[in-house]
Amino acid sequence: MDKARQLYGRPWSEREYVIALHYYFRYREEFRHVSTAYIMEQADVLGRTPAAVVMRMENFGSLDRDANDNRKGLANLGPIGRKVFFDWRDRQDSLRACAELLIRETAAPETISLFEPEAIVMPKAFDRYELLDRIGDGGSGTVFSCVDVLSKQAYAIKIIRADNQFDREIVHRFSREMRILGATDHPNVIRFHECNLGVEDTFPAFVMDLAECSLAQHMQTVMDKVGEIRPCLAAEEAALIFRSISSGVGALHQAGVIHRDVNPNNILRLPSGEWVLSDFGLAKYLPSAATASTFITRTHVGWGTAHYAAPEQYRDFKRTDERTDIYALGMLLWELFTRAWPPPDTRGSDMPTNLMRIFEKAVQRDAHARYESTTALLRDFDAAMPPEGPP
Repeated sequence: MDKARQLYGRPWSEREYVIALHYYFRYREEFRHVSTAYIMEQADVLGRTPAAVVMRMENFGSLDRDANDNRKGLANLGPIGRKVFFDWRDRQDSLRACAELLIRETAAPETISLFEPEAIVMPKAFDRYELLDRIGDGGSGTVFSCVDVLSKQAYAIKIIRADNQFDREIVHRFSREMRILGATDHPNVIRFHECNLGVEDTFPAFVMDLAECSLAQHMQTVMDKVGEIRPCLAAEEAALIFRSISSGVGALHQAGVIHRDVNPNNILRLPSGEWVLSDFGLAKYLPSAATASTFITRTHVGWGTAHYAAPEQYRDFKRTDERTDIYALGMLLWELFTRAWPPPDTRGSDMPTNLMRIFEKAVQRDAHARYESTTALLRDFDAAMPPEGPP
């Protein structure tokens, strides 16, 4: 782990969150900029860059129910930061006392803090990205939010997990994910920015766009507001999502790649409102692709996500093709447009008849009976679900 910390540093600790939250409430209505006095003071106290501190103030603003509309800030605050915010927001006098104690401890590094016993290690990811929050874990890597200290823009960085660094197959998958993303340019596929492939073999990592939420999180948020009613999304929004992800999958297929794990957790919404496909840990090049990999997948590794994985993924994970992703898109159609919870049961389904025909063809157990391409799938979907409204 020493090597990983040297390369990427550490995400924010609870101690840092408490101090930052104290500054947030104290200067909540004041201007936020890397050159603002209280931002620079806080950066000096924490040993973080002013850009990271500004981002943290924005994150807190996104949770603050009392903030003015023009001070709402940016989302993407990790679970520890959220817990600190909600634990302390109604106890600001106690927060001030605790933060002042922690600030004094910071000024005396020989004192061991209850919150953070080790000194902060300044991140050096690619010499420009400072880690903020741990926001998710995958089978091979961990995703953190980060800030580009030069441009002040927020991104996500995926770093291979320490327990996977000596697993040849996982390292290969991680490298393949980087190559696939680096070669893909489509508005509905998560955008890749840079990686250290070929430079850092022990703890490889890559930088990509930072999303606001996954489709699974978005649907859960909507259901929390309206009750557990499905379908929970308006037909227009559901259609937009389905078209976007189907287009992204189609672009991958044209590039000779299949995803093999299309599901709501891997469908993300960007701050721009676009929906993109992410997490290419199970993706592979098709044999016909010019960059086809000769790597052989062990049969016990990764079948995909329950209900979304096509039957052939369980029978022989190596022998999958574009129709495997078509099956997953059929399941996505079910998720977006039916009242019933998965697994799907077509008996008594409330899915519109035109969409039901598409669903049934997309999820045939025999892959040869499914749509051959996303183009054919979308052609039928557009006929059943015209862009101007529901069927």
